[in-house]
Amino acid sequence: MHDIIFNKFSQREYDNLDVSQKVFVTKGLKRIEEKGMGAGQPLRGELAHCRKLKNNRSGLRIVFVEVEGKIEVIEIIAIGKRSDKEVYKDAIKRLRD
Repeated sequence: MHDIIFNKFSQREYDNLDVSQKVFVTKGLKRIEEKGMGAGQPLRGELAHCRKLKNNRSGLRIVFVEVEGKIEVIEIIAIGKRSDKEVYKDAIKRLRD
């Protein structure tokens, strides 16, 4: 089992989701807890060390990464839609800060 942590941005994004979107994210978080970095699909470029889970119907993505120096701790970096790759741009910015 992996521990899941949210940063302040991803927590706010989760809190602002509607009920149906939260259902997808909650199921995704359970999958990440069970499989860790084996869940989802790998990303590329500046996010190559991250993975994503996506929901085709809603367009939501969960971007996550294993926390350095901690065993079995996964941080949720961003939750959002792909439109104009905004969720990925947010994730890159948050990882740089």
